[in-house]
Amino acid sequence: MITKLCIICLCMTSSSMVGLIMLKRRKNRVEYFSSLVKLSDKLISEISFRKENLTVVLKEFAQDEKTELSEHVKSFCASPYEKIHIQKGILKTGERAAVEEFFFSLGATDADTQIFELRNYGQKFQEMYSSESERFKKNGNVGLKLSVLAGLAIGILIL
Repeated sequence: MITKLCIICLCMTSSSMVGLIMLKRRKNRVEYFSSLVKLSDKLISEISFRKENLTVVLKEFAQDEKTELSEHVKSFCASPYEKIHIQKGILKTGERAAVEEFFFSLGATDADTQIFELRNYGQKFQEMYSSESERFKKNGNVGLKLSVLAGLAIGILIL
């Protein structure tokens, strides 16, 4: 009897871990897009008022952020004005291309044109953030709950 209970607990625990990984991935996506919106807003304000060097502003931002975006910013600062290639991670192909274009456009034009481009990217990133945040609110915990139930069902079926 104890063996059967251990099998059920093991199935539930392993499936719960899968659900937690999925939940963390979705949460990281929401945080990533939130950071992108913050970055575009920060760059607009810095370029408009402070007129600070771009790499200095980006390095300050990378120190404050704890998302995957900070790694992308650091790789851009290591070789500025070259196209960065974002490895497959939490971003989908279209999103990855948009972020790569965003970084490629940084520092390529004068301040007024750069601010215009940053506002356009900011709107695009805000839409991505809104849709991902809404999706997370609707389906965020559903995956975790379903994985616990699936683990329970698998444990019962094994017995």
